[in-house]
Amino acid sequence: MEARAEGFGSASSGVLYNPKRGVELENLLKLDEKARNRKASVLTRGNIDLLLQELNALQAVNEEALEQVDAELALLAAKNLEGQLSEYTETDAYANLSDQKKRLVNKRSNEASLQRRLKERKVIFGRLAAQGPVVVYGAALVASIVSNATMHPLDTIKVRKISLRQKKSKEVGASVDLSVDESADEIRGYDPTWDEIVGEGGVVSLYDGLSSNLFKEGIPLALYLGLYEYAKDILLQVDVMRPHPIVIYLIAGGFGEFFASILRLPAEAVKNGTQIGMSIPEALETNVLTPAARKNLFKCWKVALLRDIPFGGIQLAVFEYLKLLLVVASIQALDPDAPLTEALFGAFGGVCGAIFTTPVDVVITRMINERKSNADAGLPEDAPGTSPIDTALGVYSDSGLPGFFVGAKERVLYWGPAISIFLTVYCRIRQYYLPDIDISI
Repeated sequence: MEARAEGFGSASSGVLYNPKRGVELENLLKLDEKARNRKASVLTRGNIDLLLQELNALQAVNEEALEQVDAELALLAAKNLEGQLSEYTETDAYANLSDQKKRLVNKRSNEASLQRRLKERKVIFGRLAAQGPVVVYGAALVASIVSNATMHPLDTIKVRKISLRQKKSKEVGASVDLSVDESADEIRGYDPTWDEIVGEGGVVSLYDGLSSNLFKEGIPLALYLGLYEYAKDILLQVDVMRPHPIVIYLIAGGFGEFFASILRLPAEAVKNGTQIGMSIPEALETNVLTPAARKNLFKCWKVALLRDIPFGGIQLAVFEYLKLLLVVASIQALDPDAPLTEALFGAFGGVCGAIFTTPVDVVITRMINERKSNADAGLPEDAPGTSPIDTALGVYSDSGLPGFFVGAKERVLYWGPAISIFLTVYCRIRQYYLPDIDISI
């Protein structure tokens, strides 16, 4: 799409005058046109002064306040400036400068690179915002399926370890042959073996509950990221919030997770049931469909908010903020939008979120699995479940503080790569479908 297609007349007239543009952008575009009209092969002192004037003008332009087409024009000017300064550093004129002046030129050249990256980021965000909900939610859905199908066995190991420790606690507690101290020591010293974890089904059984897990994360994750993008876009328009991007990411991520958790928890209850030996119909009946099960599920959901909202906020805040830091710090070695960078930052965000929320996850898993334990013990279906506080006290009584981190290793090993895969695939799909905008100066 040419600039003239936006009603600016010819390309040159659009650059020189547009009453809707700010003075800073008009000044930048005039200087850029003047610099481009000079022969690049004749990089005189006067030309360099002009380029430095253009850099000052570029720094004066607030990219956050630019409309999309103007942001594209500012980006082109930034690329032209960066290229011409780079060319100058390869000339004899540059070689003849004193060391002090060379350092100054290099510093200004790095500043030009930073401005190019800032304008580029604004342009990419604008193009992403122009994508329809089909691309946004579709990308999140595909990314979720790929990520969870890859990492499901580790989640099964975590759930089974928590369940086996819970079962061991009940068995030891029912024993009359052990003193209180002996019972506590036996529970705390118990670590499920590999054979106990995989059971009779072997390694293949680690994929039990995969369909429930895909359902648990597929639609909720699509909803989570869609609402995150929606909330982030709104918060970025609020003047008080704009200078605090990490707060925006945390709030938007938590907002998305609140609604996603409503869909996620019932599927999680079914998934957990199938991972510890139930069939899907049995897990549905035990953990979801009966009035007592739904009451327990609602109780679990209120606790799950203490896990999901922080987790949803932390993982995206870390991911987005690290990418922003790369741009602001002008670290040229890493491209913030490269797949490898996104994978590394996504993994780190997933690990941070997983560690922080592991204690609440232990409590929720115990509360969900309690339904099966009660059924196995022959208790009536409407037997009152343990409250979240009593469950947490039970964890502490059985294993002390380390009990709240049972399965933490598996949770970190799961969510680190899972979020890495998820965000990388999500970003790649959205980058692939970025609308092409052809702007010429």
